[in-house]
Amino acid sequence: MQKRNKVNKPKLYIVGHGAIGLLFARLLHTAFDIKLVVRSKTKNSAHIKFTALDQSVETLSLETVTIDEIDSIDNLFIPTKSYQVANVLAQLQHKISSSATVILSHNGMPNLTAINQALATQNLFFLTTSMAALKHADFAIAHTGFGASFIGALNANTEKTPTIEHLLTAIPNITIEQNINALLWQKLIINIAINPLTAVHQVKNGALIAPQYASDIIGLVNEAVFIANKEGVEISFSSALDSAYRVIRSTSQNYSSMNRDVFKQQQSEIDSICGYIHKKGAEYCYSTPFNSRFLALIQDGTP
Repeated sequence: MQKRNKVNKPKLYIVGHGAIGLLFARLLHTAFDIKLVVRSKTKNSAHIKFTALDQSVETLSLETVTIDEIDSIDNLFIPTKSYQVANVLAQLQHKISSSATVILSHNGMPNLTAINQALATQNLFFLTTSMAALKHADFAIAHTGFGASFIGALNANTEKTPTIEHLLTAIPNITIEQNINALLWQKLIINIAINPLTAVHQVKNGALIAPQYASDIIGLVNEAVFIANKEGVEISFSSALDSAYRVIRSTSQNYSSMNRDVFKQQQSEIDSICGYIHKKGAEYCYSTPFNSRFLALIQDGTP
């Protein structure tokens, strides 16, 4: 019975085994035949240890595949770091069918021009989520927080495919967002308020409630809101600041992904977060001292 059900499931390729990717694999494995795309492997499956919010533990066995083992991809989820997306697409582009559903999910602002050039005919979506997960080992994660998820089309020809219908059923508290660009900006501003400060000071998100961080948060958010407005996205400073502090409170016990990257001395997504505002500020001849400072601090590895 299990094998017959598996045959009827659509295949969903998930790139890598990061915390969010594994969390979504857990949520989606009943609706999809999940394949984890890995660089190399010693076994044909991975045993995922999953700790739920109630601290119950389960183990999920998922098939692992390398790029060379893939014939064709109709459904692809890329929950990688922002700086990894271009390389992933370059390696997988010849495997992705022309009508495939491709879902991106990462912090920071995506390079929409390059992505749309690479995936001109595919149904291209971006997923943003406030759910949180912490990775303890290569294939061991803990679900650390519930939250809303949103998914929206990134190009004009994208249609709501059966894959998206499955996601809307399988993922709790997820909705389709018609204006994904505005949502990307809202998420970017929250990233800007939280990630660089928690990375530089090596604190949990909740520590940012302290008054000593207020001036930096205000400066970072103010610059980002100015650029968003210049880009045609109507966001007020007060609402952006309120949203940032709301997320700080709701994720108070979590470490930001950039905090963990800096702690582990790994590359971070600062270029697509503060770096994006720094770059756009230069285009608009607008000084961005707060975002530029945190960009330099984290790029230089001096937190």
